[in-house]
Amino acid sequence: MWKKKAVALYYNLFNLKFAVISAICNGAIAVVINWPHGPGECIAAGLTQAASSFLSTGVTARVVQHFSPLRSTLTSYFWGSLIPATLTFIMSFAAHWWNNTPEIVVSCVAPTAISYATSYITNFITRRGHMRPGNYKEVDP
Repeated sequence: MWKKKAVALYYNLFNLKFAVISAICNGAIAVVINWPHGPGECIAAGLTQAASSFLSTGVTARVVQHFSPLRSTLTSYFWGSLIPATLTFIMSFAAHWWNNTPEIVVSCVAPTAISYATSYITNFITRRGHMRPGNYKEVDP
């Protein structure tokens, strides 16, 4: 019984496929950006970014997928991008606040903008039948 509930919770809160893609892409970007600082720094930056991207994208991609079955395309894309971008801003703001980042709001702009844009892509992919979680509600024709 608890296994079934754990699996349902996982499917409702996280998308592993999008999380892995995000971790690989964003981790690689951090490695390249930090390459001039040496192998230790660039690998540490890449692994940190990969872990952060894995967790945040896993959650926000699944949030997008809760909106993708909506019949109204406009409603689906609007809320399916605004809410994950807001979550990204909150998570990014909390991380930068905890880290005492000097330019806290400015540091949150890029991740939020990227989240907003990639949410459209996630919604598009999901509405066309790809990378859906196990409990996905089908879009009515």
